[in-house]
Amino acid sequence: MLYYFLKIVVGIFTRIFYNNPLILNRENVPQNTPLIIASNHPNALCDPCSLAVFSKQRIHFLARGDVFKNKILYSIFVKHLGMVPIYRLMEGAENLHRNEETFRNTAEKLRQKKTILMFSEGICIQERRLRKLKKGTARIAFAAEESADWNLGLKIIPVGLNYNSPAEFRSDLVVCYGKPFSVSIFKDAYLKDKAIAINELTRYLEERLSELVVHIASADNDQLVTQVEEMLQNETPVNITKEEKFKLTKAIAVHINNAGNEILASKGKINAYYADLNKLNLSDRVIKFFSEKKISLAGSLLNILFLLLTLPLYIFGFVNNYIPYKSGYVLAKKLAKTIEFHATVHMYSSLFLYLVFYCLQIISVGLLFRNWYLLGWYMLLLPLSGLFTWSYYESVKQLLSIKFFISLGITKRDELMRLRREITTALKSNFNL
Repeated sequence: MLYYFLKIVVGIFTRIFYNNPLILNRENVPQNTPLIIASNHPNALCDPCSLAVFSKQRIHFLARGDVFKNKILYSIFVKHLGMVPIYRLMEGAENLHRNEETFRNTAEKLRQKKTILMFSEGICIQERRLRKLKKGTARIAFAAEESADWNLGLKIIPVGLNYNSPAEFRSDLVVCYGKPFSVSIFKDAYLKDKAIAINELTRYLEERLSELVVHIASADNDQLVTQVEEMLQNETPVNITKEEKFKLTKAIAVHINNAGNEILASKGKINAYYADLNKLNLSDRVIKFFSEKKISLAGSLLNILFLLLTLPLYIFGFVNNYIPYKSGYVLAKKLAKTIEFHATVHMYSSLFLYLVFYCLQIISVGLLFRNWYLLGWYMLLLPLSGLFTWSYYESVKQLLSIKFFISLGITKRDELMRLRREITTALKSNFNL
């Protein structure tokens, strides 16, 4: 019961926090069969929760053993949320023998045609690259098949989790499901030599998983990919889909991984351009609008008029949503020891605070006005006004950026627009845009 309640609540909040995530090829997930979901792991607790939310079947998680030390948490995690502890060397060699019990538990769940989630990299690192996979997924898969005399029919499905800015509210999340494969295709190799078969399955899974993620081979090019991604996405049509954006980002990463000389030759110009933008606190989109003369006095006046007319709704949304949102952000800053856990603390502390604050606000309004019709509208407006407030804030920021850009003077504006045109002309020729 707790699992399905949390799935609904977390599902709603995940879609809000990550701007309605894109789920690709979910039809690939087999039903009513023993299944291991093998995923990358860039974003702490957000990863298993996202996969649980977007999966039709109930998922049982393999989680690192140190989170099970508290007896109360152990009861909640194991009995109600279906989590299974896995012990790693970094958590103490004395606990490694307990993995035998984990292998038996997972094999039993798989014999019951349940679904197990494993993060095959074995570690959570917030990077846009796939790290070398550990052998744990292969070992558990083979152990389960072996315990069932190779009659289990176990399948593994690779899943890529792709965040553009994992810790940021309203950033993008793409969940990409690959094609499932049967563990039995490695049966002969396993019966011949277990170690070789484990390596083969791990290598095969790594190849399949690498196709589902944005993989930037060198950390030196992380910033370059992000900058090229932003500039080229700003060059695409307004109605470009999230899937097309994701494919473009993957193509950019592949091109730069393969040492695309044309892009690398532009790296100095791109760095200089973004250094200016960061110094002036401007965005590439503002420069693009000016370059294409899309910003007009009439359009700006209409935007200002709209913002003035909707100011009361912004104030309503701000008053009713700011405290839980800001509190979650502050808690994340203080409590998250690494960037990997920032989104986890921010999202789930905000979720708890929103539930508490909304309940208190709804009760207060209900007792104050004693009008069910008014209360219904108030309940509907609470989350909608929060999203509107965020959009309003972004619009105001853009208008202020435009005002500041105009104040720079013709020489500086022309310099930035000229540099942007030179860069985008070269980039678009490389990607046929």
